[in-house]
Amino acid sequence: MATIFDQYETQGHGGASGSLSQVLLGTTTFMNLKLEDEAAIFSKLRVNYAPPHPITHLAVNNNHLVLALGNKTLIRINLLQPNKQEEVDISKFALQARIYNIFLDPTGEHLLISISCKHGKTSVDTLYLPWQTNKPKSTNRLKGHLITSVGWGMKNQSETSTGPILVATNKGIIMEIELTSDERLFNSNHEQYYKQVFDLGKDSPVPITALECLTCPGDDLMYLVLCTTPDKLYQFSGHVKGIDERPLFSTIFNNYLGVPPRFLELPSKWKLSRLQLYRSSNSHPKHFAWLTEQGIYTGDIVWNVGVQEDMTANKTLLTYPESVSPDAQPCGMILTEFHVLIVWLDKVRGMCILNNQVVFEDIIPEECGRIMGLSQDKEKGTIWVYAERGVFKYKVDREGRNVWRIYLDQGNYHLAKRHCGDDTAQLSVVLLQEAQDLFQKKEFIKSAKLFAKTLTSFEAISLKFVEANEEEALMIYLREKLDGLKVSEQTQVTLVVMWVLELYLKKLGHLRDSGNGNSAEYNNTDEALKSFLKDNKVRQCVTNNSNAVYDLLSSHDDQENFVTVALMLKDYDRVLRHLLSRGKHMEALNIMTSQGSEQLFYQHIPALLQVIPKPTVDALITQGRRLNPTKLLPTLVHCHTAHGHSSDILKYLEYCVDKLEVTDQVIHNFLITLYASQSPEKLLTYLKLQGDDSRSVCYDVKFALRECMSVGEERACVHILTTMGLYQEAVELALKLDTSLAKATANRPKHDQDMRKKLWLMIAAHVVQEEQDVARAMEVIQECDLIKIEDILPFFPDFVTIDQFKDAICNSLQKYNEHIDDLKHEMDDASKAAENIRKDIQKFKQKYSYVHAQDRCCECNYPLLTNPFYLFPCSHKFHQDCLFDAVTAYMSDAKLKKIQELKGKLLTISNEENVPGNAGLWGDRDQLRQEIDSIVAGECLYCGDHIVSNLDTQFIKDSEWDALMAEWQ
Repeated sequence: MATIFDQYETQGHGGASGSLSQVLLGTTTFMNLKLEDEAAIFSKLRVNYAPPHPITHLAVNNNHLVLALGNKTLIRINLLQPNKQEEVDISKFALQARIYNIFLDPTGEHLLISISCKHGKTSVDTLYLPWQTNKPKSTNRLKGHLITSVGWGMKNQSETSTGPILVATNKGIIMEIELTSDERLFNSNHEQYYKQVFDLGKDSPVPITALECLTCPGDDLMYLVLCTTPDKLYQFSGHVKGIDERPLFSTIFNNYLGVPPRFLELPSKWKLSRLQLYRSSNSHPKHFAWLTEQGIYTGDIVWNVGVQEDMTANKTLLTYPESVSPDAQPCGMILTEFHVLIVWLDKVRGMCILNNQVVFEDIIPEECGRIMGLSQDKEKGTIWVYAERGVFKYKVDREGRNVWRIYLDQGNYHLAKRHCGDDTAQLSVVLLQEAQDLFQKKEFIKSAKLFAKTLTSFEAISLKFVEANEEEALMIYLREKLDGLKVSEQTQVTLVVMWVLELYLKKLGHLRDSGNGNSAEYNNTDEALKSFLKDNKVRQCVTNNSNAVYDLLSSHDDQENFVTVALMLKDYDRVLRHLLSRGKHMEALNIMTSQGSEQLFYQHIPALLQVIPKPTVDALITQGRRLNPTKLLPTLVHCHTAHGHSSDILKYLEYCVDKLEVTDQVIHNFLITLYASQSPEKLLTYLKLQGDDSRSVCYDVKFALRECMSVGEERACVHILTTMGLYQEAVELALKLDTSLAKATANRPKHDQDMRKKLWLMIAAHVVQEEQDVARAMEVIQECDLIKIEDILPFFPDFVTIDQFKDAICNSLQKYNEHIDDLKHEMDDASKAAENIRKDIQKFKQKYSYVHAQDRCCECNYPLLTNPFYLFPCSHKFHQDCLFDAVTAYMSDAKLKKIQELKGKLLTISNEENVPGNAGLWGDRDQLRQEIDSIVAGECLYCGDHIVSNLDTQFIKDSEWDALMAEWQ
């Protein structure tokens, strides 16, 4: 049966190995988990080189390779230029001796050659051979010492100097020396300095077999010196005074003058041992391997502060393969990150230092003779194995490919995962085994997190937790699995999301049923559910399956999360219907106010307005212009007629009118209705705010008049009648209420003096006839300037004597006299003004101006007197033609046509003036010229009104636009 997670699990092509993997991986994930049948970790390549004499030694570093041959000749090869070989004969230094060993520094620039007697126990000489020269030099200070090992400075990059180095002898003496190849000093003394720093064999001479000098990462002044004898591994550590201090290492070894150095002893009958360090490119050494009779002692290098503290950790002793004879001594050893490559006289074997297993075995062809040793380029990492008559280069191919499996078998899951790299299949196996171990230990939470990262069958893992009744761990597994799914895998995402929701809701329901609905556990679970719903992947899934989610929530009766999900999906209509059906009106109102759309307000406001009118109206007010009051009007009217709440509705309508400035007539009419029924005293104030122009008011004036009359608001009726233009009816009604109101009403038609006079006469007639108060009638005359005493006399009864009007009549006559006097003064002023104008005209006719010979036309800037010209009182001067051209550019078409007609007539007269009998045409000619001048030179071109009125004239006429555009293109 195929798993439902086939779409996202990585599938391979082979069968799974191991019973645990077969059980848990199920039938859906097929991966090849056995060790890959690929190329060997160590692959051999024979170098195309046939030495003329047997090879005794080989050293290589930084692509510099040195071969020592049996005829006491050195072959130097730059591996970047392998065709160029250089021979150096040192036979004169070793006439009755042999080459004991050669030592090449990490840069490949400096070579030390140790020469001993033929029996190999006594030193003959130590030669120093820089790469730049083929002339080795004897090192005087080292004579008498058989050099068995050299500790090079790993940071030295000089081509002319070795820097401070440590050399060790077969007697246990450690010396510090610095050699140079500087030609200025070479002939005299190439030994910069020399000092013996320690003696391991002062009690009993013991050969030093290896010497390594290391610097501490992050502290250039701290050093660690590892030194081996056939049965001991010594550690020297300490700080030097300074990098430029000479001798450099004295302070380190001085720490052990009175205290014996720290050492590890492994009993051995062998006279040799090997020490190798491993360091990755551009890093400090991390691991070491010590080859002894007991086996290969390996460990990590650590850095501690104390002088006597152990600088090694994670130490273990690897035994030699059973197939190796106990009497067979290795010829050499090389350490890689996870393996040691060991050579015997007949074979090359590679052993894994993690599990002591032989992973590689190789035999050198018989024609090459016996194996002499091996060397590694510390800078490039290449491995060279050399026999008497052949050289072989070994390549390391992904030696860590199976390290994860080794650590997994050892139960070291941390290191196993680290060495899986990017291989998801390997990582899945490690995680699977670790998860299974945790499951067996009943650490279900940790187990669930790991199971989710594996490629194991989804159903198998889920059933494990279901059978164990561990819902919390199952939920964690599902959530972790969900994180690994892609958004496009909708089926799987839906399954996991719905299952997780079911688990959360089930737990919440159980807590509610047990009375723990307010407990911390319930709150934490609810927060976890809400956090789960916020995930983008979950949100999309819930959106696509909203009905199923709602059904699930309803089945658990989880109202709170029902609302939460609906709000998340912005399904506000469902939220409001859900809340209103459960009587949660305030909660529904709050949600609608903060999240709802206008349509939701129109849909659900009726239900809310009936139950909570005041908060609902406040909510409507907060919405401002988002809502259209006209669409809410049916609801408001229904609520008013069926349920009351008129005061709250009135509040909203006042807000619409006062703040929102709504002008819809139906709104204003409904407001008037509410005012009439609830607050009649506000009617007049409202009407005054609307104004008294029937065309600008927002209400229906006839409707408003009926409403006001129905509640007896006569003052409001007066205002409405005035607004309707029924001033006489308004005054008649106002006179019944208050004379002052009638007077104010009579002044309304300000632009219709006849109507005002008529209205005031009505007031005066009312005062005289109804109130029979002559004094009041006189006050009316004084308040209105349109009526006179004679206008109101007919209203008085016959028995009224003239004495009562004497003052008024006299005042009226006095005003007539004053008016007549004012007219006389105005006439005198007009006569004087006319006389002054005539005098100014006369003076202007006599005004003159000077025209000088150097004056120029203001338009063309040429001399003015060269052509007929115009001179204006403002002193601007123009040629006749210049002025005509300039003025016509701004003239209207009608004036241009008029000028053309006048010029045509003038030309006709000019042609006929020489004809006998046409002398009378001269008068017509002058008249035409005057008409042309009045149009063209009626005002100054620069100072007149004509040029100002044409400021906005376009520079390019519409008729010329197309032609100009064509020219520019």
